[in-house]
Amino acid sequence: MRKTTLLLLLATFTLAIQAQNRIDVQQARTVRWDKPQVQNRQATPGKPQKAEGLSATQRAVGHIFGNNPDSITIKGAMVGTAGTYPVATAIGPDILNRYAGCKVVGIRVATAQSLGKCNTFLYTLENGYLSDEPLTKSQRLYEGWNNVFYNGETALDIEEGMTLLVGFEYTETETMVEAGSGGLCTVGKGDGENFLIYTNFGSGEGWYSVNNLGALCVQLIVDVSSLPEKAIGLSYLDTGFRYKKAGERVEMYVIVDNLGREDIGSYHLACQLDDQAPVMYDYTETLPEQGSTHLQPVFTLPSDISLGQHTLTVSLLAEEETTPSGDKTTSSNDFFIYDESLARQKAYVEQYNSQNESMASITNPLFEQVAKSNNNMVLVNVYEPGNPLAIEEAAYLHDLYAYTLPSFTVNRSYFPGESYIAYDVNYYAEQYAPLVPAIIDDLVNQDMGQPAFATIDLDAQYDDETRMLTIDVAGTLVEGALDILGTPSVTLLLTENNVKSKQVVINQVTQRPTTKQDYVHQHVLRGFVTPPTGAPVEVSGNRYTARHTIAIDPSWNVKEMTLVGFVTRTAEEVTDDNVLTMDVTNCNSLSLSDLTGIHEVKAQEQGLQPEYFLLNGQRVNPGNLPKGIYIIRQGGKSVKKIEN
Repeated sequence: MRKTTLLLLLATFTLAIQAQNRIDVQQARTVRWDKPQVQNRQATPGKPQKAEGLSATQRAVGHIFGNNPDSITIKGAMVGTAGTYPVATAIGPDILNRYAGCKVVGIRVATAQSLGKCNTFLYTLENGYLSDEPLTKSQRLYEGWNNVFYNGETALDIEEGMTLLVGFEYTETETMVEAGSGGLCTVGKGDGENFLIYTNFGSGEGWYSVNNLGALCVQLIVDVSSLPEKAIGLSYLDTGFRYKKAGERVEMYVIVDNLGREDIGSYHLACQLDDQAPVMYDYTETLPEQGSTHLQPVFTLPSDISLGQHTLTVSLLAEEETTPSGDKTTSSNDFFIYDESLARQKAYVEQYNSQNESMASITNPLFEQVAKSNNNMVLVNVYEPGNPLAIEEAAYLHDLYAYTLPSFTVNRSYFPGESYIAYDVNYYAEQYAPLVPAIIDDLVNQDMGQPAFATIDLDAQYDDETRMLTIDVAGTLVEGALDILGTPSVTLLLTENNVKSKQVVINQVTQRPTTKQDYVHQHVLRGFVTPPTGAPVEVSGNRYTARHTIAIDPSWNVKEMTLVGFVTRTAEEVTDDNVLTMDVTNCNSLSLSDLTGIHEVKAQEQGLQPEYFLLNGQRVNPGNLPKGIYIIRQGGKSVKKIEN
């Protein structure tokens, strides 16, 4: 997550989490290898290290926090029930990719006490399944760190994108249980798949992820002799928010990696705006082998830079004998220069949901709580393809944004420094649910402060007999909006509340997942009025207007429906290549129940007493009306009137 409040929460709960030494079964979650959980982005593992008992070309690789590969946070962690359990940690591409082509020649295991002879194992994860024939070796494990080497012919070649499951068979004795101290060791914070156990914690026998103890102290021993002596790469570039003003100072964030086996003494960054001459930044600090450094050069934009899109390119240059040989030594970010902006009307929150995930039943009421209390928030639930409530036109949204389920975007905008455009609050919802509404509320309010370049106003008429909905859309553009947005597009969609359909939930008695057939879903995406990627609008001066119609499906309850509209750039298709530019610049909504209310008043033919409605159909008290435009209904007729 991106908020300072979350960092504070993590700091607050770290002591409580580390004080435990026993697996919390209530927090354990079954692992789906086809959809692995995301590692904790707040916890940054240190670089791989040389360790005692390893050769000059061998390194300890895995969940190493800090600069000591022998670090242990909890010594004596335990299951709490006597028995034999395979325990493991998953090491993914985020750690292994830089070692593609190297060999795993063994593993390292830390134990809190001597465990006798144990079987160790190393699985590869392929197409969502663990390999049938793991590398195994049986060896006596003593208290502290143990090095377990494979025979030369059984070494495993590391490939790009590989995930490895490495661990051992742990036996917890009755003596350990009575003493309250087990034989396991952990380090850092637990999240994702860095502490796994094979057992049955209530959802059947299988692998469970344990989040309350930290990362299991199991590492790979990797032979790095195939790596070049000297090589550097540019792994990350962040130029901040996409919208900037002329003369603004761009505070960049750059990560440079040493990908070789020797230290590097100096290097340079060349920062180039569009096709202008590059600005050079020199660095002379030593970059240790396999180490990374975070740089923060500041680039000042010209005061006469034109409105619209620009590109900032950063290139990594090395000294004489060092040749950059990483996969990436140049990176570019696009941004937009603006002068004027408009206030946000509402923030568009899109939750990528699933009727098959029990976590959704936990997050749904939390999002609903914010939707009811924060008038700035428009919530839309987009269900996973294959769900009864899914619609085919929205499947692409899950492909683009839903790295885990449930997750959500705010205005589909990317926050600098995050690993994904979408966010999830699943961990917090499961552990500290009362805190989640404040987190969501903070994200929404922060996005409300971002510049908008167009407004969107919605008006609609609904015919009860034909079930036809006619929608009029209008908006204002700031000067230079077309340079920033290109041709604007408007997306219109319909949601429905109180929709009964199945949902996997957690049984409050057994604490096991179960399916509730009549679960009540809110803010369900029912259909698009325009194409999902929007309908381009015609602009005249600084205004645009559009009209759209749709027949409301007979199975939908109009009184429970909401019309949602938002403005984006125009694109025939949204892909990974242009998704960062497809953020929502403004959003608005209109309740259809208010429209049906006006028709009911008409049917009742309520005499001579005039009744007042807002343009969105909401009925208001005519006494002391503020300035604005109102619909006045009297004697079965309606007129618009400006109140001064």
